[in-house]
Amino acid sequence: MKKIYFFISVVIFIFFSCKKNTSPSGQVMYNFVSIKSDLDTISRGNVTNIKVNYTGQANVTWFASAGDIFGSGNNILFGASTCCIGNHTVTCTLKDQNNNSLSKSVVIYVRL
Repeated sequence: MKKIYFFISVVIFIFFSCKKNTSPSGQVMYNFVSIKSDLDTISRGNVTNIKVNYTGQANVTWFASAGDIFGSGNNILFGASTCCIGNHTVTCTLKDQNNNSLSKSVVIYVRL
């Protein structure tokens, strides 16, 4: 009888001492709400503010097809270099701790 109580006690101890994973692998840890530029057309050499809105936890990275990105995080400036006329895509990528990622883009037209 003592062996049964001991065995049940060990099983209960193991069951309650194990850490439970609060975020199963693969579960997305953020919600991508929006990406918006203050201006959709700028002149060469000028900048526009671009902001991404999301909820949850994610790492934010930015990429521009041409031009320059100033800053980091959820709010950056996109600068149109003096040699690049036309449409330029600025992409924001969110990546969480489970390696889930999602990208959204805005297109900025650069004029003379």
